[in-house]
Amino acid sequence: MTLHPEFQAYLDWLNPLAAENIRAGIQATPQSARAALAGLNEFALPSVEVSEVFNTKIAAVPVRVYVPRPGVPSDAILFVHGGGHMAGDLDVYDFSARRTADASGMIVVSVDYRRSPEARYPAGLEDVYDVLCGLGQALTGVATTGRIHAVADSGGAAKVASIAQRVAAGSWHSAIERQVLLYPSLDYTMAGQSIKDFGEGYFLSAERIAWYFDHYFPDGADRAAASPLGGPYTATMPQSLIIAAEFDPLLSEAAEYVERMRAAGADARLLIAPGMIHAFAFFESKIPTDIDRLYAVIGEFLATGHSPDCWRADDLHQSRAPEIGE
Repeated sequence: MTLHPEFQAYLDWLNPLAAENIRAGIQATPQSARAALAGLNEFALPSVEVSEVFNTKIAAVPVRVYVPRPGVPSDAILFVHGGGHMAGDLDVYDFSARRTADASGMIVVSVDYRRSPEARYPAGLEDVYDVLCGLGQALTGVATTGRIHAVADSGGAAKVASIAQRVAAGSWHSAIERQVLLYPSLDYTMAGQSIKDFGEGYFLSAERIAWYFDHYFPDGADRAAASPLGGPYTATMPQSLIIAAEFDPLLSEAAEYVERMRAAGADARLLIAPGMIHAFAFFESKIPTDIDRLYAVIGEFLATGHSPDCWRADDLHQSRAPEIGE
């Protein structure tokens, strides 16, 4: 397919501006990266109302808890935001956490993990794991079923996948039953074909990905070993839905990840959103129909384990999504 017209228009505006900044010698900083991600909130629709929202801490890590059905025993969702391990926080991702709670009817616990470069790998990952381990105690007084799932995007999805990686290796334990990874970052070596295909001009550039990783990892870190794509994999990994964007530099690693999970006997599915770019969930007001579709798919999968074969029924008549491994 082709780029969604809204994203084509957006990139036609953004790419010349980015090129001008490069010519002017303007360099990215952690502060500018955080401001840029927060700036995407301008595309958000009015916030979804959730019955009860409160801030607390789990294992000294700040979290925000969303309870859509107070008094009704509900599953809990570990919600881990993206942002290249550097940007994003509870406020920037409030819109998405609210929509996830509303779509699923489940309790959402959004994690404000430490970010790079102030706290490099594996500090933020360990924060997320500590919250996962302390989730039950922290929700004392909130009606829960005791079941736990996860929803995460981009760098946050890398953290959730890294938890599964360490569980498969036998070093960690996890109660996550189902997980949704939205345009996940899974290969810190940047070896995927889509990095080459979409690494320039499609919102998230290969240069920016490398810059994020350089700020995330301490000198001498083994990035290949840290990459969830490298495994190990087991049949007991969480039931997983990987939602990728068609024009995302991270697309091929998402496809390969699902292929490797399946080869190990795990239940994993790949759903490609046609015409979309990385971080498309932020652009609510530009693509409201696709955003409604996104959260409907997430809610259905977390509740039942079912997911569609394609983004929309008419996609079957427009184009064929890439097969796993293509």
